[in-house]
Amino acid sequence: MKEKIEIGIVNDEENLKKIFKIREEVFQKEQDIDKNLDFDGNDSKAIQILMKYNNEQIGCARIRFINSKAKLERIALIKKYRGSGLGKVLVDYLVFYCKSKEVKEIYFDAQYYLENFYKKCGFISEGKPFDEVGIKHIKMVMKLK
Repeated sequence: MKEKIEIGIVNDEENLKKIFKIREEVFQKEQDIDKNLDFDGNDSKAIQILMKYNNEQIGCARIRFINSKAKLERIALIKKYRGSGLGKVLVDYLVFYCKSKEVKEIYFDAQYYLENFYKKCGFISEGKPFDEVGIKHIKMVMKLK
C-alpha cells in the first residue's frame, strides 16, 4: 500500500475532536500537562491543523496570527510516528501555510529537547530556555521576507 499523508485545516466539530484527542494523548497523558493549561481558551481563535497518515489521525497543531506574526502552538505527533520524518512534514506544512498569509515572522515556544529538530526545519533559537507548564522550553523564530 502506498503511504498517504493528508494535512489540512479543520473547521468541523468531528475533526476538532480528533485534534483534541491527539493533544490529550500527547500533552495530558504522556507529558502530564493539566487539561486546563492545554485547553487555554485560544482554540476558537486559532487555525486548527490535522495530520493524517494512511487515514489515521497522527498529528496536529494550531496557528494564531498576532500583529503580523504567526504563533505556532500545540504541535503534537503521536509517539509511534516520532522520528519517522512525519514531524518535519507537519512543520513544513505549517511554515508553508504561514508564508501564504504573508506574515513577517513565525515563532513558538518549543520543548527544549526538540530545539535541534526545529533548527533543521529552519528555525533559530531566541533567548534563554525557560520553564512552561513544568517543562523546559525555548523560543524558536523564523523571520520571513
